[in-house]
Formats: sequence, C-alpha cells, structure tokens
Amino acid sequence: MANLSKKPNRLVHEKSPYLLQHAHNPVDWFPWGPEAFEKAVTEDKVILLSIGYSTCHWCHVMERESFEDESTAEVLNRDFVCIKLDREERPDIDKIYMDALHAMGTQGGWPLNMFLTPMKEPILGGTYFPPENRYGKRSFKEVLKLVNQAWIHQKGELLQAAKDLTIYLKENETRTNAGQVPEKQILIQNFNRYIQVYDKDYFGFKTNSVNKFPPSMALSFLLDYYMIEKDNRALELAFNTAYAMKSGGIYDQVGGGICRYATDHEWLVPHFEKMLYDNSLFVETLAKLYRITNETFFLETIQEIISYIERDMRLNVGGIASAEDADSEGVEGKFYVWTESEIKSLVSDEEILNFWNVTEEGNFEHNQNILNVYFKGKNPFTHGIQFKKDFKERIQKAKDILLERRNTRIRPLRDDKILTSWNCLWIRALLSSYEVTGETKYLNQAKEIYDFILTYLVKENGSVLRRFRDGETKYFGTLSDYSELIWVCLRLFQLNGGIHYFEKGIQIWEYLENHFLSDVGPYYESYEGNEDLIVRTIEGYDGVEPSGNSTILHCFYFLNSMGFLNGKLETKANSIFAYFLPELTQNSLSYPSMLSAFLKFQTPSKEVLVVYRNQSEDIVKNIRMKLSQIKDPTLVWCVLSEEECRSLENRLGLLQGRDAGNGIRYFVCQNFHCELPKDNWEETLQLISQ
Repeated sequence: MANLSKKPNRLVHEKSPYLLQHAHNPVDWFPWGPEAFEKAVTEDKVILLSIGYSTCHWCHVMERESFEDESTAEVLNRDFVCIKLDREERPDIDKIYMDALHAMGTQGGWPLNMFLTPMKEPILGGTYFPPENRYGKRSFKEVLKLVNQAWIHQKGELLQAAKDLTIYLKENETRTNAGQVPEKQILIQNFNRYIQVYDKDYFGFKTNSVNKFPPSMALSFLLDYYMIEKDNRALELAFNTAYAMKSGGIYDQVGGGICRYATDHEWLVPHFEKMLYDNSLFVETLAKLYRITNETFFLETIQEIISYIERDMRLNVGGIASAEDADSEGVEGKFYVWTESEIKSLVSDEEILNFWNVTEEGNFEHNQNILNVYFKGKNPFTHGIQFKKDFKERIQKAKDILLERRNTRIRPLRDDKILTSWNCLWIRALLSSYEVTGETKYLNQAKEIYDFILTYLVKENGSVLRRFRDGETKYFGTLSDYSELIWVCLRLFQLNGGIHYFEKGIQIWEYLENHFLSDVGPYYESYEGNEDLIVRTIEGYDGVEPSGNSTILHCFYFLNSMGFLNGKLETKANSIFAYFLPELTQNSLSYPSMLSAFLKFQTPSKEVLVVYRNQSEDIVKNIRMKLSQIKDPTLVWCVLSEEECRSLENRLGLLQGRDAGNGIRYFVCQNFHCELPKDNWEETLQLISQ
C-alpha cells in the first residue's frame, strides 16, 4: 500500500479507494480525463493506462514492486503519461481495452496495463509485469524501454497498427444481425455441456485448468431447466455444486460469505477477496434451491450470508459496500486462517475440529488452516444432507467464539464505494430470500437500499449514475446499472405492490431505450453522450455478473407476459437473441443468464393476476407468498388492488377489464388466453398446475 509520508499525486483528490491506494506513489498518476489526454498530445507521449480495483491481489503486488519504486517511476514520469483507472467505476473503459488485449492474443486479467496513443487507441498491452524477467514475462522496465524506443523510431507503424485495431474493435461491435433466432435445441446442448464439464469428485465445473469460480448463474440456469424439463440431473448438478461451494474453503466457515474463486478444483484454497456480486448471485441461487428442495442447509446458508452482508458490508448511508480485500497487513488470507494451537485454545470440541479439518500441519502456508468441510466421495443430492440439531448448535457456538476472536484482528480493506448494479443484485438476493421465507426484514432491507439508490443515483429524468462514495455521485450508469435497476423496480412492484415502482422502472427503461439502443438489436454498454470512449461496446457475456442485455431480457419477459406494448417486447427480445446467436451456439456456457431468459421465452407462458378490494395486508401478503413459491420460472404473476388495476389497465393488457368481484378474483391465463376467474386459491392452484 502507498506510503502516506510521500508526496501525493493527483489521485489524492479522487474518491475511488483503488485510486487513493496509488495517491502517494512516486508515479505522476492522472485520473482518466482531459488533462491527461491533452498532456499526451502536447508532449507527444504514449499513455500508460493501468486498470485495476481495490481488492485485486496482483494489483497490490505490482504496486509494491513497480509503482512504489523510485527508479521505475522516474522512467514512467519521463517517457509516458500515466493514467490510473478503477475498473469497477468505469467498466465501459475496461471492456474496450480488455477486448483489445484479447484481440492481441493475450489472456486478460487485472491489473490490465495498456499502452495507448495520445488519441487513446491501443498499441500494446499485458496484465501483471514483474520487476525483473520471471514467470516467462519480460520485466516491466524492459517493456517500458521497448515501447518508448518503438514510439521514437517506429511511430508511424505503431499509429497505423493502433488505428487498425481500433477499427477492428468498432466493426466487431456493430456486426449485422441476420435476425435468425436460435433454435430451442441450444438449451439441450447447453445442458449437455454442463454435464460434460461437471466435476464428479468435487462438483462444480472444470471450465478452467486451475481455478474454480462460483458458477451461480450456471446453477440458476440448471434449476430453471429442471423446473421446466423435469430432468433430475440438472437439479443434482446444482444441488451438489452449491453444497460444495458452502463446504469448501472458498466459503468463510466462521463469518459467512463466499470468496472470489478457489485456486484449485477442490474448492479448498480461495483467493480470499469477497465481492458483493458473488454473494448476491449465490444467495439468489440458494433461494431457488430452497424453494425446490425445502432443504434447510440452503436456507441456513442464505441466513448466514445475509448476516455477513448486514454486519460487515452495509454502510450507514444506506447502501452496501463493494468488496473486501484478500490481504490484511500485506498478507493474503491472514485475517481468515488459523493455526491448530490458536483454534484449540478457543474450541476444545474434537468433533468440530475434525469436521473443519484442523490439523497441526495445516492446509495453507506456514501451517495455517483454512476451515473446510470434507465431502469427496459423497453425493449430497442422493444421500441427503444430515446434521443433527445438537451438532448444528455446537457448530454455531464455535463459530460465534471464533468470530469474536477474529474481530480483534486487523481487517482487510473494505472498498466502500456503492455501485448501482451491484447493489441491485443484492436487492434481488434479498427479494428472492423474502419470497422463500416470508421474512419481512429482507423485504425492508431491500426497500432501504432501493430508496438510497433512488435518492442519490437516479435523476428526475430517469437517468442513472454508477457510483456513490463519500457524499459524491459520479459517472454515467452503464447498461447493467439501468437493467438491474429496472428489474428491481419490477420485482418490488410484484412482491411489495405499489404503482410507483412500476412507473419508475418504465421511466428508466424509456431513458435506456432512447440513449443506449443500438441499430443491431441489443443495447450498448454505455450512454450515447459518453464522449471519452473510442468504441461503444455491445456485450452479452455473463461474466462476474449478468450482462445488461441478459437482465433486460428477463425484464422483457415479465413485461411482455403482463401485456406491456402488446407483444412488441418479444420482437425486441428475439432481436437480441438473434444478435448473440453465434455465442449462444458456440460458447453457451458463458451466457447462462441470457439462456435462462431464452428458456422462458421458448416455453408457453403462464400469467396469474389477482385483483382484490378491501383486504388486509396479511391476506394480500399471503397470496403473494403462495404465488412466489410455485416452482415454475415461466409463471408471471401480479397481485393488485382494484384501484391499481384500473390505473394501469391502459398500459398492461393483462389487466384490462379485470375487477375484484366480491372481494378477490384470481385470473389464470396461458399465452394471454384466460380461464374464467376463480374466487378461491384451491381452484386457482389447480388451474395453474394443469
């Protein structure tokens, strides 16, 4: 970390925790902006754009080795204009230069270090550069020398190559859309691919030669597939993988919460950083698993992760922090691991120590123990998950003792910036948890975060900002910020009631439609007025979070089923599916959320509308809970008062001409053909089940 006794650079005026980490480097860093670009043009210098984020381990390593080194800083300050960028604040910029790196034939990752022309066009790039030649990589100083010499002696060639690459990136984003919607067969093919890469020993999927990342969106797809196709194999894959993720060292057995990834296929040794999006997506998947199986193991994990977020990540202003670092005191994982002697001084129960695999030699560096539950050779889906009540109580008591001790340690850095899309993912997780538990506190927590976002990050015209920190809101929202917030508005409208949620969601979508829509079907990642980008990218890849185009498809499914715009949204959805046809066909495992949306659109929809008059809050909540627990991802339902129904019937075709009859009426429809209304739940459920 930066030495605060050193002279600060320009980054000291920034709010990003990542940029502030570099604010006392001897490197003359600029934030991304006009001042840096003007200097590069005026002095005819190459730009070094260094992109990372505050909880990135290898970003910390490169800072210590190179950016805090006076001799390296001297070269950088003399020959380059140096820009630091927080990828979490500006994912649109990161996406452009990551695409450029991939186009150069180099594997991506962070830190991302790109050399640019003064016009921001990419010349050359890489990820981590060591201070001397090692790992098969050139040293950072050698790379700096080579780039500078090439700029002096081969400038024309570099400028032409950078221009050609920029043209390639632009053309790649605006390919034509033939309008051919994928065949339903790709869903079966995608399911079969999951079976092929499934790890029968340790569960999860072997899609990476070394690491395992939490595949929550993949599990969510498999659970939707199971509910529609009734294939038990899909449920087994999801069930066992979620169990393994919770049992492995990748999960914080003491404090709750899942880490960014495991560095092995056994889920044992994590990269210890914790990200809000990973925990959000995992909770949402666990809620779906609990709804299907009623297995309390998944419910308890939900409760544990929500407790962790509330305890360690909720901020006083009302939003949720972005992440916690892997490192504390400059050592990765130090906050989380235990020696046998320390843990035995606190927990004497041998059965629990064996359960967590605590040994004298340990399973991590320096005889430290990463607590984990061994599961090789088991099949939890087949044999069940069995913990006696007495044992669970003893485990909880041990966790409480260890958590109290751990809280006396120096904590990892918490990145306390509030990002719109990530907070919306957490709202989604809370609402899914509310659906399967009926716990009003989860709904209230979701509404509090929503109110914060609406107050600080949404303008009156429906435009959305990306980041809040330390009283400052900044940066145009990305497609994901818009689409996740629209989805949250629709979910709150469904689960809580209130026309204002619906109206706000539609207002934000209309802004998105006017300022993000491409000519080829999908939406751009960035706002059309964002003039500091050399390319406006289009993305469907469901990476660490669902792509914005994937989430908007889920919004379209809900709105289309409610009769919004009389079927036009299905046409718009098909245009997006058609644009991504090559990816959905050839690389489907990277598009699980989009395929979940496609699965819904390819299945006959079911709609249930409940209209009531003069009913108590408890009765209305009970109806919503019953509907939300039905195991059918294609079911779209809404519970509205007769007054709300009348005020929205001109916008939502499903509501036209509906009334509450003698007090409550249930309308069950399929593909917009409705049965005669019912006045009791039993007959309604029978109709839904047919």
